[in-house]
This record gives sequence, structure tokens and C-alpha cells, in this order.
Amino acid sequence: MRFPTQRLLTSAVFFLTIFFGTGSAAWAQGTATITGKIDNSVSDSVLLELYTVPASYSGQSHTVALKGNGEFTLQVPVAEPMLGELVHGPESVMLYLQPGDNLDVRVDAEDFVSSLKLKGQGFVENNYLVQFERKFEEEEDYQVLPSNIFKQEKNFLLFLDERRQDQRKFLEKFLKSNKVSEAFKAYAQAQIDFSYANDRLTYVDVRKRVGGLPPELSPTYYDFLKEVNLNAPGALRNQAYLDFLNNYFQYRALQEQPTNLERDYYPTLYKLVKQELRGSARDMMLSRILSQTFRFGYVPDADAMYLDFQKEVKDTNYLSYVTSQYRQFRRVGLGTKAAAFTLISSDGDSVSLSSFKNKMVYLGFWRTHCGICTVDQLAYKYFAEQLASKGIELLQVSVGEDFNTWKANIAQKKLPGTHLYAPDLSAQILKDYDVKSFPAYFLIAPDGTLINTNARRPGHAEGARDIAAAVDQYRNSSARK
Repeated sequence: MRFPTQRLLTSAVFFLTIFFGTGSAAWAQGTATITGKIDNSVSDSVLLELYTVPASYSGQSHTVALKGNGEFTLQVPVAEPMLGELVHGPESVMLYLQPGDNLDVRVDAEDFVSSLKLKGQGFVENNYLVQFERKFEEEEDYQVLPSNIFKQEKNFLLFLDERRQDQRKFLEKFLKSNKVSEAFKAYAQAQIDFSYANDRLTYVDVRKRVGGLPPELSPTYYDFLKEVNLNAPGALRNQAYLDFLNNYFQYRALQEQPTNLERDYYPTLYKLVKQELRGSARDMMLSRILSQTFRFGYVPDADAMYLDFQKEVKDTNYLSYVTSQYRQFRRVGLGTKAAAFTLISSDGDSVSLSSFKNKMVYLGFWRTHCGICTVDQLAYKYFAEQLASKGIELLQVSVGEDFNTWKANIAQKKLPGTHLYAPDLSAQILKDYDVKSFPAYFLIAPDGTLINTNARRPGHAEGARDIAAAVDQYRNSSARK
């Protein structure tokens, strides 16, 4: 299990950030008004995405047409301080919004971020974030990557301490001459504290990812975690806090050393969050873990955790979100029966999943103009050769190609396995397997149950080895029953 590096690859202001609310009572109606002008516009509208859905990557979308001179006005519901993404064409900028804000935003579409100009109610908070971004997120000296990650422990911690000290001085100086809400103070402080904690926590893993040798850590390296306030007031709104919680509970789950990490990982996360978090932070993280469990965990575990969640969590916003996730992904969870299908093969035959009863099946989905799919096609022959001794049936579904062109492509590339055809994105098999992006790969056991809903790609360096290991693990487990 590896730690993600979202904090290292994205910024605090100008990236897709998620807002997590603090409870249903706080989500009463309020409004914020955003006016502005976009010079050299590339489309006829502007969109504001408010991230008000707890534990979700989706939010409320508000779109308005630009006037002839590029001006616009948006009035949106803002229940409490939250982040919103102002989008025009391919560009976007994040805004910190509070009830009652009347913010004027002016940008040039040809240089979206650098040309940003703000004024009005809400200017002070957003100006701080812009200045913080430019000083600490864009200057390489303050970044973990590309060079600071290769420092040994003593110098790496010195780098983190000096960065945090500079950030605290920056915030302190700003607050002396600017009046902001207590909510924003908490947000700004969380950005500093949890960026430090997250970068320190992920030091070893990120270093490995970029090819560095694992550093020798002192016995007390992780003692700082005892001082971190996991339930920091006001931190829920901050992406750095969310990144830290994700990585922290992954770290804690590995410390628990569950007997079967693959099987017990999500239940272990769920248990730890219940033990160590409280209030909305707990509800938010439980919601995220359940959403992941529905996608990648074992169905019996997901069902049990979902029942417990319904008893433990009273906030209707989280309950509604998790219920929608459960209904969406429950049918393709690990341990469920793989959906039956019958499709035309490249040989012109009708082929059904039932034709491979009592066999291990590797099922993939490709689509025309998918670059990664093309990479996987190039690796497919070698992938098949590596798995030849495992007795796995390779089934590949291609979506949306011209039928004759598709057949010719299969023949020309001499791709092994069974190749099936789905005419377009409305094909029932895509709905049954909840395929929304390409490529997608599944591993189906001989008894017809799904044992991996996010299987390794053929083009992945460890693809064949990981699939072989999964097959061996399944067979060994079945033999012990």
C-alpha cells in the first residue's frame, strides 16, 4: 500500500479542491455574489462549482452566460465558508467564499492565473491565498519535489521546519494588518500545520517513488504524530488536512498488520477512524472509506460497514451520499457475481461469459482513441505469454470502433485472447460493470464472482506479475476452504 502524493503535486488555491461540510445544521441557506469580467474569452459562459457535497468529488454547478463585453454576475447559495472553482474554458481558479461575500473577479483568459485581480467583500481572504500560493507553492525552494526529498532526515526536517516557520510568519504578518473571520484563520492555519504533517509523514514513500534510497530514520521520527490534533477545529475545509488524514490512516492501518491486508484493509481503516476521530471529521472519513470499500472492497465487509454507518452517523448529508454510493457500486463489488453478457467476437461468433464457466477470466475494456489502451495493446502479447501457465482466459471488449476496422486491427496486431465488440457507450455491459473510464480491467473467479474490480493493466510494468499473484492467492485460499 502506498501513500498518494496529492499534496506534493497540486496547490492550495488553483486546483480541484473538495469542501467537506461540518454538519447538516450548518448547511442553512446563505448567499455569495460573484461579479467579474473575462477578457479574451474562449467560450460564452462561466461556471462556478461549489464543493458542498460532503466526502464527494462533486458539488453544485452554477453556470451563467457572459455579456458581450465578457462581464458576468453569479449569486450562489453559500451556507458557510467553502471553496468554489470558477471555470472558463480549460482554465479555472479556486475561490474561498463566505456567506455575504460580494467578490469581483477579473481575469484574462490567455493568462488566467497570473492576470487574476480581485476586489470587494471577500477580497482579503482570497488575496492572502493568492499571495501564499505564489510564495510557497510556486517557489521551488519551498517544495518537497524535486530536490528536497533527497535530503537525509536531519536536513529534510530542517527544511520542513524552516518552511513552516516562514509560513507562520507570513500568516502572522498578514493578520496584523487585515481583519478576517475566525473560520478563515482556522483554514489558513490548517494549511500550514497539515502540509507540514503530511510531507513529514509521506517522506519515505515519496522518496521511494522518485527513485531515492530509503532513508535511515531515527527511532523517534514518527513521534510527531502524537502531537497532531486530528480533530483540529475548522480544518475540514482544507485539502491539506484531507490529504493528511488519508495518509495517516493508511499508515495506521499498516501498523495494525492485519492478517490478510488485501481483505482486511478497509475494515481496519473504518475501525481506526471510529476510534480516533469524532464529529464531522469522523463522519466525513467514514463516508470516504465506505465509498472506496463499495468500489474496491469485499461485499460482505461493505454490507456490514454500511449497516454500522447507518447506526453511527446521524447527519443526513453523509447518509444520503453514502447510500447513493452503495446503490451505485454494490452490484460490482468484490465477491458479487459478474454480470452475464453475450457479445460478437472478432471471429463473428456469439460469445457469452458463461462459455468460460469454471475458468479464471481477465476481462478488459478498451476504447478507440484511448492512448493508454493503445499502450496496453502493444504490451498484450507479452502479457499473455507471462500468464500462459496460469490458465487465465483473456477477454477484451472494444467499445465504439467501426466493426470492420476493429476486426482488421485485431488481425494485424495478432492480439491473443478473445476479442469482443460493443458498438457504443450505451452498451449494457458497460452499465453492468459500471465502466465510466478506459481502460478498465476485472478479474473473475472460476465460480463467476469478481475478485478484482481494478485489476492491473497489461501495459503496467508489474501487470502480469500482479495478476499471477492474485490468481495464486485466490487458488491457495480456495484450497484451504
